[in-house]
Amino acid sequence: MNNRVFHIIGNGLVLSKNNAFIPDKVPVFILRACDTQALSTIRVYQSTMPPTSEGWKIIQNVIDDFTKFKQENPKLMGKPNEVY
Repeated sequence: MNNRVFHIIGNGLVLSKNNAFIPDKVPVFILRACDTQALSTIRVYQSTMPPTSEGWKIIQNVIDDFTKFKQENPKLMGKPNEVY
């Protein structure tokens, strides 16, 4: 689970491929692996991309990570307002 598109440095969200900070004024939507709705949401997003694109491959890595988390941590799964 280390195919991260973003990571945190200090209080900032950073794009991993070039370590560029995401400006505070840019809206960000985050899905967590413990959210029971996350996988289906990510799959719908991926379905809008050509399967041969780099973006599709990146999202597939995220899907794989979320699936693994779900399998290994079933007790941590819940709806967005029910999980930590």
